[in-house]
Amino acid sequence: MQPPFETDSVSPQTPLVEEGAAWLAGWVRSSSSPGGPAVAEVVAAARVLCDAQPAMAAFVALATRAVSVARKAEAEEAPPAERVERIVTAIETWRADFTAAGEAIVRASPEALPATGWVATFTRSSLVERALLAAHEAKRPLHVLCAESRPMNEGRDLAVALAARGVPAWLAVDGALGLLLPQAAALWLGVDAVREHTFVAKAGTYGLVLVAREINLPVWLFAQRAKFLPDRCRRLALPRRDPAEVWPDAPSGVNVVNLPFEEVPLGLARGVLTESGFLGPREIEDAAASTPVAPELLDPAPPLATTR
Repeated sequence: MQPPFETDSVSPQTPLVEEGAAWLAGWVRSSSSPGGPAVAEVVAAARVLCDAQPAMAAFVALATRAVSVARKAEAEEAPPAERVERIVTAIETWRADFTAAGEAIVRASPEALPATGWVATFTRSSLVERALLAAHEAKRPLHVLCAESRPMNEGRDLAVALAARGVPAWLAVDGALGLLLPQAAALWLGVDAVREHTFVAKAGTYGLVLVAREINLPVWLFAQRAKFLPDRCRRLALPRRDPAEVWPDAPSGVNVVNLPFEEVPLGLARGVLTESGFLGPREIEDAAASTPVAPELLDPAPPLATTR
């Protein structure tokens, strides 16, 4: 039952969401009981989905939608085939809405583009990448500062993708990006989750936004509303990943810790660009607090196993 993308440490979030929605829809079609998918079965699959990438709020939103539709279909005693169709349709509609929200954010992104075109970013956010490419295609001046984003080096892939489309890109080691921030006019960051007072992003983001604050560099976050979560939802977690990603042949006695995500105060960012436009701190707090979450997904997942 484990999703194949559970061990994916490289892909940006949008492709992971596509895979997650396809996996959940496939599970509903093939794994339901003869009487149609029971709510308990859908909840079990929803938990597996959320825990496959536990820092991704979008999976909680998708899972909540599937559970809600399954509960309504069961309450209405819908026939088995209709239950399946209702849940699958809800999943596919949610996925289409998520994609449309991303497209709306990309269209609105020029509002956050500085006149000089100098933008710094960290790791490889699919939203930020598409926004940068859209600015380039619109003939806007653009120069991008990237970092390697160790241990999986997603930032290198971003630099390669930008350069292949003619966007001037500069790549630094992670620890040096803060030194280059004074050259930028804005810091664009894709995020994995937006809470009421914090956001979840690649480890190393906190230090960058602190530097940005010191030099008065505007920090803009990019996120669909599906990535908003209330603080009462404790399913979200900052997992440890395979130490071999950092050092595959570490000697005995060296304990490698691979922590890929961290939580950062929202007050360090100017705002979040969503499909609804820019949201400031108070609007973010209200939007996150009012986000629905299935009751079965509010509690923390069981402790994650470690490989060393």
